[in-house]
Amino acid sequence: MQLLELGLPTLAAHNTAMIAIAADLPPIVASDLFCIHVSTAIEWAALAQDSWADYLAGRKATG
Repeated sequence: MQLLELGLPTLAAHNTAMIAIAADLPPIVASDLFCIHVSTAIEWAALAQDSWADYLAGRKATG
């Protein structure tokens, strides 16, 4: 039985996992590991960096 059939959404979990991986691995390694194009891995890495940079800037501004 598929997770979606059970009412469990998977897209948010997938995206969260990919951003976590992109933050920890170089894009070339992630692209090789998950068989995705290097440019896709680079985009995920950019998203991961942007997310943390924005988060940390917000924390510093309010902290």
